[in-house]
Amino acid sequence: MGRFTLTHEFNCSVDTFWRVNFDKDMNLALFKDGLGYPEYTNLEQRETDAEIFRRTVATPKMEIPGAIQKVLGSGFRFTEETTFNKSTKVSSFKGIPSTMADKLKTHGTIRCEPAGAGRCRRIIEIDNTANVSFLLNSTLEGFG
Repeated sequence: MGRFTLTHEFNCSVDTFWRVNFDKDMNLALFKDGLGYPEYTNLEQRETDAEIFRRTVATPKMEIPGAIQKVLGSGFRFTEETTFNKSTKVSSFKGIPSTMADKLKTHGTIRCEPAGAGRCRRIIEIDNTANVSFLLNSTLEGFG
């Protein structure tokens, strides 16, 4: 697993990006229609003068090897908790899997910067860690 960075450019301003990023209807359409997630629900979203907090739960469309699916279970889903700091314009998030939350960890940050006239660049830094010994042990049990 490990740490990695994703960068994408969009045809909008930084402020427009963040406004769309926290739009409930747009996110529902993106995850359900665009990405084909069987489930995507905004459980909670609240806003103060300092921050926006959002908690969602989603079941991703997954095509993974049978041994890993056996370990994760057929009803795998994840909860994401996101906090956007309005003064720094940085969003921090963590993903909490429905199974093996003590062994699979995901967290990171999202920031957005201007990238020319009418454009912005989103930078996502993600840190994934996994205790993979449980996967190896479960896979090897299938061969015993």
